[in-house]
Amino acid sequence: MRYFVTGGTGFIGAYLVRDLLQAGHEVTIFELAPQQEFLDEIVGAAGEASIVRGDVTDLAALLHAMKGAGAERVVHLASLLTDSSEENPLRAVRVNLEGTLHAFEAALAVGAQKVVWASSIAAFGRGPDELGGTVRNDDYHAPVNLYGASKAFLERCTATYRRDRGLDVVGLRFTIVYGYGKSFTVQRGSAVTHLEELIDKPALGQPGLVTNGDDVQDFSYVEDCARAIVLAAEAADTPSLALTVTGDDVRVGDVADMVRELLPDARIEVRSDAPMRIRAGYDREGTEREIGFRPAWTLREGLASTIGKLRARHGLPPI
Repeated sequence: MRYFVTGGTGFIGAYLVRDLLQAGHEVTIFELAPQQEFLDEIVGAAGEASIVRGDVTDLAALLHAMKGAGAERVVHLASLLTDSSEENPLRAVRVNLEGTLHAFEAALAVGAQKVVWASSIAAFGRGPDELGGTVRNDDYHAPVNLYGASKAFLERCTATYRRDRGLDVVGLRFTIVYGYGKSFTVQRGSAVTHLEELIDKPALGQPGLVTNGDDVQDFSYVEDCARAIVLAAEAADTPSLALTVTGDDVRVGDVADMVRELLPDARIEVRSDAPMRIRAGYDREGTEREIGFRPAWTLREGLASTIGKLRARHGLPPI
């Protein structure tokens, strides 16, 4: 199968490309600024993907690349993240909204069988503490930032492209995704800088400061997220417009305790400077039912893998 992946050298994208190559698929990456070193590190000996430099805001270039690749399945991961969207709303509209619709249009033009795109729990805006229970897959969207608003809008566009254009397309809402390489998303404007303080810095022997220790969050390991994309790409006619990819619901302070168990010398200061927020409790039954996804990695396994890779990269002893 010929896959076309926008953002394929990014955090989740690189793991996805590795998995696709290992499964014997052909992969073409469309990327504005390829992170070749990170891609090579993650992919290893799994194979080699073709890389086309381009901007998803340029429909002609995207369509040309997709035609050249003979794309049969399209995965759209290119996006401005939370803080970057707030800092540059016009760019957020062009990249997140127009860029995603360009991917839809190009996929239609080349006759792609399936499109999977990256949505986010930010589309919901509210957590179960505000909704009085589990956040259902079809719960009402009330985003609180531009990034979430863009994802909510695109989920409605997904309905239109299905109904009126006949495109087999589904969004995957990711939660708090962690793993080796997450620091790249922080550089691109991710709003989850606490993960560096919680995982990366302690792994490298540096002190970490976490100020939201009482928050409860859904932690999803990056390799599970990549596998969910593959499952969604292989599933035909999923009933839902978007599905939430979940991991482990856990208090942030408890994650710090788990890191300390793996790294007894870790120096992590945990505070609770603001009222507790819950970003967990998302419905996972629909995702399992429609694409067969369940997390394969426990939180402890994911943390150990992340810390081990970080330490290896910096020449530090294994845990």
